[in-house]
Amino acid sequence: MLKKLGSALMLFVFCSCTLVSAMFFDDNPRYIQVGHDALTESYIDMTSISPIRYDPPYYVIRATVLTFDFSTNTATGYEDNFFYDFNSQVVKTQTLSTTTYDDKGTPRAQVVNPDPEVVSSERYSVNGNAADKAFFNCYNMTFYHSFNKDNANKNK
Repeated sequence: MLKKLGSALMLFVFCSCTLVSAMFFDDNPRYIQVGHDALTESYIDMTSISPIRYDPPYYVIRATVLTFDFSTNTATGYEDNFFYDFNSQVVKTQTLSTTTYDDKGTPRAQVVNPDPEVVSSERYSVNGNAADKAFFNCYNMTFYHSFNKDNANKNK
């Protein structure tokens, strides 16, 4: 009787652990985490990054940001345009389409935004972090800089 109870308990623990299965972006170098909180984790798909405009100090880069929502157990990808103004250190984001994925990374549904809005992105937000990673991927330097001429002269 004790063996059967122990076996049943082991089976329950095993089944419970498999319910918390890994998503397709977990431990995959293709996806770099750009944010997380109590309900979500967000990643940028490094293979989706593509420069659209190179006209310093203005740049546009397209990339996909994926967010997993633990409250709904859904993975959603947002195809975004990031608009950069290097001089003013401002990034704006425009979401072109939204795609939902299954736990294997297969797209289930895509909705194209017919009139996508352009909104400001804070530096340390998910989109701000994603934009910085995308910029670094394209130009081998971070977008956000804190270069200060006075501090540079002090170091001489």
